[in-house]
Order: sequence, then structure tokens, then C-alpha cells
Amino acid sequence: MNTPACGFMRRMVLAPLLALPLALTLAMSVLHALPAQAQTQAQAQTQAQEQMVGRQELLDKLGGAAPAQDAPLVINRRGPAGVRSAAEAAPAPKQIAISIHFKTNSAELADEFSRRQLREIAEALSLPELKTVRLEIGGHTDSLGSDAGNLALSRRRAQAVKDTLCKGGSVDCGRLSVKGYGKSEPLASNDDEEGRARNRRVVLKRLD
Repeated sequence: MNTPACGFMRRMVLAPLLALPLALTLAMSVLHALPAQAQTQAQAQTQAQEQMVGRQELLDKLGGAAPAQDAPLVINRRGPAGVRSAAEAAPAPKQIAISIHFKTNSAELADEFSRRQLREIAEALSLPELKTVRLEIGGHTDSLGSDAGNLALSRRRAQAVKDTLCKGGSVDCGRLSVKGYGKSEPLASNDDEEGRARNRRVVLKRLD
């Protein structure tokens, strides 16, 4: 019997069933967004704790006389006692790690902090103490993604840093070279966002 009462009862029964797919879709969207939101918050917290590298620190790390190159060591003895390791023969290079933030899987700068940091570096490289120093700009990534992808990405990011430093015209680009290291030289564990943030970096290394 099709009465107003029956129609009302059918609507009362069907309404929750019709709304169920929409509720499930909304719930899945929220659950899918939670990991990305947590990662974004972790990245923001890590970046907020970072300090900009100033000109004086750049001068201290990269300036002054180049590390003394040891003269070749001649040892006539045979066996392990007469062998000199590469670590003993080569002095540690002058270098400094810089935090530059890029957009995900991109060589585009992500924020004003990174742009100000690169302006600070450009000003330091224009000072008499560093004006003639040859430097390598090394790009480093975390472990997320493939080896080949991270290697290419790290080189693109190093090139982006060089391009930005050269825009003002005060830095001689001929003394800057770029190299991508990918994820091959981590500073910290890649198991959490804090460690991965430390591994995503640019290193300025003195070559002369």
C-alpha cells in the first residue's frame, strides 16, 4: 500500500544509505591528507629551527689560506708500516653546508629564507677574501626516490644555486662548478623527517 506514511518510512530508511558513499569518500580524503599534512608540519618545524649562515661564518669556513698540500712521502720499507693512507695524504677541504629549501622534486626555490640565504652568500663571495676562490657547489638529497632520480635532482639544484648567485653580476661564475651527489653522502638517518631535512643540503667546497 502506497501511502504518505509508507513513502516517509522509505525515505527515512534510504537517506542514510544514500549518504554512506559520500561519507566514506570524505573519510578517505581526510585519511589520505593526514600523512602529507604531518610531513608538511614536520618540514615547517625543522625549517623554523634553521639558522641562516652569515658572511662571517662563510669567511671563516672558506677564506684564508688553502689547506697545505703535503709533499709526497717516500718510504722504502715494505709492508703495512710503509703504506700511507689517502686520509693521511690529503688534507680536509674547506667547506660549509648550507640549508636551501626547494619545492618537492624540483630545483625551484621554495621560500624567502632560501632567497635571502643565497643573497648573503653572493655578498660574501664578492668580498676580497673570497673574490678569487674557486668553489664547488654540491647538491645533496635525502633517500626518497631512486638513485638516478636523486642524482639528477641534486645536480639541477646545485645548478639552480649557481644560476641564482650569478644573477646579480657580482660573482664570477667562472670560478663556480656544480656537482650532484644524490643521496650518497647522508649526514643523518633518512628514517625520519628531521634526518632527511639535514641530508637535503647544498655544500660549498673550496677547490684551490
